[in-house]
Amino acid sequence: MRPNENISDWVIFFFDALKNIQEQLMHKLQVHQTDDDQLLPREKLVVNFIQNHPGCKSGDIIKGLGISRMIVIRLLSTLIARNLIERHGTGPGTQYTLK
Repeated sequence: MRPNENISDWVIFFFDALKNIQEQLMHKLQVHQTDDDQLLPREKLVVNFIQNHPGCKSGDIIKGLGISRMIVIRLLSTLIARNLIERHGTGPGTQYTLK
């Protein structure tokens, strides 16, 4: 910082950016808490697994949770339809992350 330099505009910008990020995170938490209350136990397991392993594949979920392939595929489809997770890619390289 230079002597007599006014940084108030930058500080205001910085705090506005922090406030914006906080509001986005709070909204995301509220959405996930509301949805989490309505999830079935296996759906919660899959969501938690994806949260802890972002970018995981369906095979990772199958191995990690010990749930059959058909059930995992059905759960993933349901969670995508409910807008809780995102699918990235197609085929064997498909990865999943939280919204």
